[in-house]
Amino acid sequence: MKDIFLRRASLDDAELLFSWANDIDVRRNAFRQQEILWDEHVKWLKGKLQDENCRIYIGYITAEMMADMTYMSEKPIGQIRLDSSDGTSEIDYSVVSAFRGRGYGTRLLEEAMRLAADGCRKFSACVKKSNPASMRVFEKCGFAMTQDRGDYVVLERECAKTADARRPSVVICTQKSWNIANAEKLRQQYEGKYDVHVITDKADLTTQTLQAVRPEYVFFPHWSYLIPEEIFGSYRCVVFHMTDLPYGRGGSPLQNLIVRGFTRTKLSALRVDQGIDTGDIYMKEDLELRGTADEILRRASDLIFRKMIPDLLANHPQPVPQRGEAVVFRRRKPEDGRLLPEMDEKTIYDYIRMLDGEGYPGAFVELGDYRLRFYEADCADGTVTARVRFEKRGK
Repeated sequence: MKDIFLRRASLDDAELLFSWANDIDVRRNAFRQQEILWDEHVKWLKGKLQDENCRIYIGYITAEMMADMTYMSEKPIGQIRLDSSDGTSEIDYSVVSAFRGRGYGTRLLEEAMRLAADGCRKFSACVKKSNPASMRVFEKCGFAMTQDRGDYVVLERECAKTADARRPSVVICTQKSWNIANAEKLRQQYEGKYDVHVITDKADLTTQTLQAVRPEYVFFPHWSYLIPEEIFGSYRCVVFHMTDLPYGRGGSPLQNLIVRGFTRTKLSALRVDQGIDTGDIYMKEDLELRGTADEILRRASDLIFRKMIPDLLANHPQPVPQRGEAVVFRRRKPEDGRLLPEMDEKTIYDYIRMLDGEGYPGAFVELGDYRLRFYEADCADGTVTARVRFEKRGK
């Protein structure tokens, strides 16, 4: 069984929760067994979502192959609600009928208790005696009966800071210096809330590494390597692509946008899947393309770490499929940075600035035994000025 993840429920989940609540087995095991009406359900859900002492999560699995199902990138498998009062969180949960008896109820409880551990002294649950399956789930999670109330029992467990309720973690995979610096700021920002782990060497991105920390997300801001299927198939892996997907799938998005005359773009946060930049979209943010590659990439990094990652951690949005016509970019090669005689001054300026960044070779011309690399370009009054470095060809 693959791992599960939880996201906070929203009013958009009203129909999904309504169908689950009126499941025949759920109603039979509920304290109120009558069918729930739609208007009543919506009113109740709005109240719960506005209640700061209530948390409702949707649980879902990722990339699971099952005997009776085809491959799927995400599948909702149940809900769990925690109502808190005076340091005690009362738990109510249900699992979709197709997934019962497979251990998902236990995983729902484990994940919910881990997320709710801060500020909680005790968890409790009320379970009908006619529901032994649910009783076993709570017992597996360390609950013990504290009261017998006839038709049902009260189960409780202390909220200790154990492995079952450890602080959640995220992993950030990147190699750019500014992303590493921003990751450290994120670590300080979320100290006490999240453990932030940074991977800068692709050899360290292994299933063993991730199993040790069980991250909620694995973020890839500017990661140039293929992500193995055993990684994205088991964890929520999010890449940040500098185009308004599905336009601009593929390599060298920044350079391909600039040579096409774009001055603005969207920074897309998407779920990793088997295709290149084909995954479902979590969110998009506007990004200006003025300045050098270095300046643009730093601007994108600030947007990722100051807005997009915090939004993902706070709201756990559900990604949606890409819509529109797909346009695929070809990854540009170092020789594509050559400045040509027929280029006008704006094109020359764009070529220099779009390759003026950490890890890029720089726009160039060749002169005898030398290759001239250009940096820090400016364009004004029809004139381009830039710094130049002479490199001996062949070195």
